[in-house]
Amino acid sequence: MNTFSKIKSYVILLSILLVSCSDEIKSSKSGPLKEKTVSKVYNLKFGHDMPGVSPQQLAAEKFKKIVEKKSKGRLKIEIFPNQIMGTDQEMIQKAIKGDLDIILPPLSKLSSIVPSAFYLDLPFFFESRKELYKMLDGTPGEILRENFLRKGLVGVAFWESGFKHFTANKEIHSPADLKNLKIRTMKNPFLFEQYKRFGAKPYFIDFLKISDALKDGAINAQENSLVSILNLKLYESQSHLTLSEHGYIGYLLSFSKKVYDNLPQELQELLYSTGVETALYQRELTLKKEKFYLEKLRETKIKFSKMAPYEKKKFKDRLKPVVEKYRERIGFKLMELTNQIKNEQVPISDDEIIIGLDADLFAGSAPSGFTIKRGAKIAIEEINSQGGVLGKKLRLISKNHSGISARGIKNIEDFSKTKYLIAVLGGLHSPVALAEIDLLHKEKIIYLVPWAAATKIVENGKHPNYVFRVSVRDEYAGPFLAKQAIKRYKKIALLLENTGWGRGNHKSINSALKKEGVKPVTVQWFNWGEPNLYKQLFQIKDSGAEVIILVANSPEGKTVIKNMKKRGIDIPILSHWGITGGNFGWELKKELREFDLEVLQTFSFFNNKNNRTKSFLKKYFKFFKLDDEDNIIAPVGTAHAYDLIHLLALAVKSANSLDRSKIRNALEEIKNYDGLVRNYINPFTSNDHDALDSSDFFMAKFDENGRIIPKYLN
Repeated sequence: MNTFSKIKSYVILLSILLVSCSDEIKSSKSGPLKEKTVSKVYNLKFGHDMPGVSPQQLAAEKFKKIVEKKSKGRLKIEIFPNQIMGTDQEMIQKAIKGDLDIILPPLSKLSSIVPSAFYLDLPFFFESRKELYKMLDGTPGEILRENFLRKGLVGVAFWESGFKHFTANKEIHSPADLKNLKIRTMKNPFLFEQYKRFGAKPYFIDFLKISDALKDGAINAQENSLVSILNLKLYESQSHLTLSEHGYIGYLLSFSKKVYDNLPQELQELLYSTGVETALYQRELTLKKEKFYLEKLRETKIKFSKMAPYEKKKFKDRLKPVVEKYRERIGFKLMELTNQIKNEQVPISDDEIIIGLDADLFAGSAPSGFTIKRGAKIAIEEINSQGGVLGKKLRLISKNHSGISARGIKNIEDFSKTKYLIAVLGGLHSPVALAEIDLLHKEKIIYLVPWAAATKIVENGKHPNYVFRVSVRDEYAGPFLAKQAIKRYKKIALLLENTGWGRGNHKSINSALKKEGVKPVTVQWFNWGEPNLYKQLFQIKDSGAEVIILVANSPEGKTVIKNMKKRGIDIPILSHWGITGGNFGWELKKELREFDLEVLQTFSFFNNKNNRTKSFLKKYFKFFKLDDEDNIIAPVGTAHAYDLIHLLALAVKSANSLDRSKIRNALEEIKNYDGLVRNYINPFTSNDHDALDSSDFFMAKFDENGRIIPKYLN
């Protein structure tokens, strides 16, 4: 059994311990640990950076006591606090190499090996410890631990120092208060950028050198937990403490994978379960100690103030660009899962109207779901700022399907039980949408399609039809791509994903080529997740093809380009737009400079003179605190979702009802809407629920920065 499988098997045990908080560790299925005739003794070294009076050290001592007792002396643990074994970075590297057995580093320091560790540094993001524990002890925490396992650390449980607060020689209640302050922060680029955004001057200074740096005047402000402010006597050099709770200092109790894998299984289980149990003790101890630390700090000369919620919001808004910049590094899955959990905790009120989002928000095409979500949120913000619809506010609730049909169906089942739901906004994947059609119509849920292009999603044979699309339709896209190929090439190859979407495109492209008397020189198929496509690509090369018409999503699209580059296959590509739904352009900047690749699009923000578009961009930059259109991911998803939400709102107003069947009827009766993509005249009729046609299509290319630029601008 490998390490990952073993850790997975402990999840049930972890959950039980987190609920029970019992002092005794549950025995394994095989019964209590039994001494063998010859019992080898394992001596383990445990290093961390906190002082000997800290909750971390006290919890480490409890961990040691339980492990040594339960193992009946087979495990011996020696604790080295206060950076005796080196700095955090040094201890992390020692553990990865197997030279240090157990470590307890802050998550901020772990970001040097796993960028998702920036998660706990999200500024003013977590509202309370209760919310944080829900994340760390749930799926988000599991994702983090899996990421560390790949780097050689067996993450066990999250300990803490608590929330961070500001100390300085003045109160800090607005971003302006930080301007020009020389502030110490951990060696972490995410934190560094946060303070640069405020106009502060951040410095990387080692934890144990903070006090000396304050005394010497090298810095005049810092952020830390109460335990560190007290134990390092930072109050001696600072006049003000602002209780801001702006960030969280979490620690990850970790074992060296090299050491852990060489221990007997029963000792692995004992170490793991004890680490989880002790985390509960450590957190409770930290919380109790914080009250004591506050009282002790009140006995000093330092002055206290508390940051108000509206003040925190000012900081959070200013830092949105930094968060957006690091979203990909932290991970779309981790970020969106956290936002979903946070959103689910907010009850639905009688003054709200719910729109669901059912898309890939975690997996390889997560950027597509993210860009759809952005377009919808801006439209909802506009509508709500004007009084909402029928006196109620619109609210978006998101669910992830990761491109898996079964998950999509489960999401629709959940949405069908959601109070005040009027519609569901879909995602990129046609196979998921096709799998959901029957359930959507059974529950009479309006399904808005801003991306998925399969013809049968709309032409589904249902009467009345609850699906409405502002997107490409493959029946139109296939002939468009075929026409682009025929204009320039004679020998055309098709490379298609083996799904309903791929087969639908095969039919429409083949039909269009046949009308022009052209037959593909070869047709090659692939499945999702294929590790390489060399076989298909060599077949295409051997066929003498002059161009490839590609129908793929981002993950497989990346495989195609990487395989072609590695094997020196240089054939132009005309692609459907599925490749733009992930990180295709960003990750292949260098490779794409060497390839002649064009991709179908319906909308672009570049050089767009439309007044509605200009107005939208201003709102976009203001809402997401971004700088320019370079930061807009996959613009088609944003524009289509934005237009669909506005069309839906018009229908609700026209129907003067939240009855979905009445809203459906009203969508077919909309006369005019001037949107981002086009001026819609009768966008939907009883016979046609596709608002766009081939006149909206154009070809685009990726520039050196991975941006999608219309070909006519090149």
